[in-house]
Amino acid sequence: MRFSVSYQVNKLEKAYRMRVYSLIKEAVRTVNKPYYNKLFLQFEKRIKPFSFSTYLHNFTLDDTTITLDRITITISSPDMEFAVHAFNGLRKLKEYSVNGELWRQLNFQLLKEPVITSRKVVFRTCSPILIEDKNGRPLAPTDPLYEKELNYYANLQIHQFAGRDLYEPIHISPIHMKKMVIKERNRHLEKNSFLYFTTYRGLFMLEGSPQDLQLLYQLGIGKRTTYFGLVEYEYEKV
Repeated sequence: MRFSVSYQVNKLEKAYRMRVYSLIKEAVRTVNKPYYNKLFLQFEKRIKPFSFSTYLHNFTLDDTTITLDRITITISSPDMEFAVHAFNGLRKLKEYSVNGELWRQLNFQLLKEPVITSRKVVFRTCSPILIEDKNGRPLAPTDPLYEKELNYYANLQIHQFAGRDLYEPIHISPIHMKKMVIKERNRHLEKNSFLYFTTYRGLFMLEGSPQDLQLLYQLGIGKRTTYFGLVEYEYEKV
């Protein structure tokens, strides 16, 4: 299931992804607190069965703040239980306060999902992809280890969601990808401390089992897929 929700927002911190994540969590908590407790508290460290991206409309930047008209949040998940709770919860959150700024909901849209039948699919990033090695070193798509680590994360995601391994290894072919350094923070950091992630965005092709590609399209690709790695389907290659 894939859907989008838009909010009128006047200002955002540059490190805004955790704010959007908190909105999604609050939406789920609003409609089903036991499910919220299980997903976000009991299994806090497990990979979440969803990914999201945030599109900023008509924005300008200064050192610490983004000024804009509105945001559109796209949420994707193959897990219908999560998707229904998030969808229904967000429909209830007509307003949401972030650091004194009021987000006012504008509209909802249920998005069409393709059924992948080919072994080769071209995707475009909605949010950039993060791939790191076991030491936390960020990898570029041209790095010899990039594909190996991408497969590690893909296998972990599918194993946690579907209880199986990848049917076969994934092969990636970058078409046009550019580096993007993301500044973010979380609740464990001090007020003026930040995390920096070296990610890549753009167009690329994945080759593998159609069933695996379908799940990765829905779950996101790479590391930290709650915040990164949501992709849009472009076309399939025969």
